Amino acid sequence: MKALVRRYVTKTGALKDRKKARKKALDELVKGSALWNEWRRKNSTKPPMLAAVKAGVHFAPRSLADYDFSYTNFTGAKLPGMNLRRANFHQAILAGADLSDAHLEGANFCRTDLYKTKFTKAHLKGANLQGVQLAYTDLTGADLRDCTVYGMSAWDLKLKDAKQQGLIIRYQPTTAPNEKEEVLTVHGLDPAAFMYFALHNRNISTIMNAAGDKWVLILGRFTEDRDVLDKVRDALKKEQFIPIIFDFKRPKQRDLIETIMLLAGMSAFVIVEMSNPRSTPLELQAIASNYGVPIFPIIKKGVKPFAMFSGLRKFRWVSQPVEYTKNDLIARLRDRVIKPAMEERRRLAAWKRRAEVP
Repeated sequence: MKALVRRYVTKTGALKDRKKARKKALDELVKGSALWNEWRRKNSTKPPMLAAVKAGVHFAPRSLADYDFSYTNFTGAKLPGMNLRRANFHQAILAGADLSDAHLEGANFCRTDLYKTKFTKAHLKGANLQGVQLAYTDLTGADLRDCTVYGMSAWDLKLKDAKQQGLIIRYQPTTAPNEKEEVLTVHGLDPAAFMYFALHNRNISTIMNAAGDKWVLILGRFTEDRDVLDKVRDALKKEQFIPIIFDFKRPKQRDLIETIMLLAGMSAFVIVEMSNPRSTPLELQAIASNYGVPIFPIIKKGVKPFAMFSGLRKFRWVSQPVEYTKNDLIARLRDRVIKPAMEERRRLAAWKRRAEVP
């Protein structure tokens, strides 16, 4: 396939035209920011071609601070360590580019394509990331403090050791377009969009409904029976659910039970492996007595439930334990757990709606 594409590009002359356009852009690039920016103003309808350029190979490493690179094609470019402070990358294409350890303080990335861009240990403090497209972007160890992030799209990012304090969301309220711009500060790219959705309570019910359709909380021991929990998780993914195994670091503001209750209250249903209970009785008591959410215990064949479990069965949303062996766990899960859990969820929703009628 690659060979076919290469022959097509060569035959049509596209590769020759691309090299010619890149040489022209490189000739202008080395003249300095003032002349480059003037050239850009005079040729605003012709996006520069700088795809696959390499600093030190195609041009001598030097400062590219304050350059106007708007709409420029930098696909696959190698610019590690470059000084690009305050550069304008508005709607540029930086997919697959290497900007590791580059100085990009105050740079403008508004609506820029940063698919698989490498920003390892890059200096992005105060950069504009509004409307930027981030997917599989490597921001390991990057300094993102004080960046503006409204409208950003972020998927599958690498953020280990990244500094994310003071991210700024500047936005114009849609309910009051004549009022002044509002500002919200968050500490992390991942929660930025979520926190914005919750502003003015506009989308809280939408978020809760979406979670209630897809989330499934999985409880159990993470040592002896971890393989069982993993199998349950994988089976739920195949059924288009979002399984949540509580083996992550709990939030600073919540203790263990509070965190589990919060997740359970937003889930479609709860699956609990109770063959080797330790904290499970306390967790189930807290969930069952506070939330009308379907709870479906699973237990190894031949093992008896813990003593206080019979008391939990007084809650209609707590199911009788489903016995399993490792050979039939997944086969039983769909028919004995997932389908009944969704049916119970629908019954409980209808019951709650009726209860709200005065």
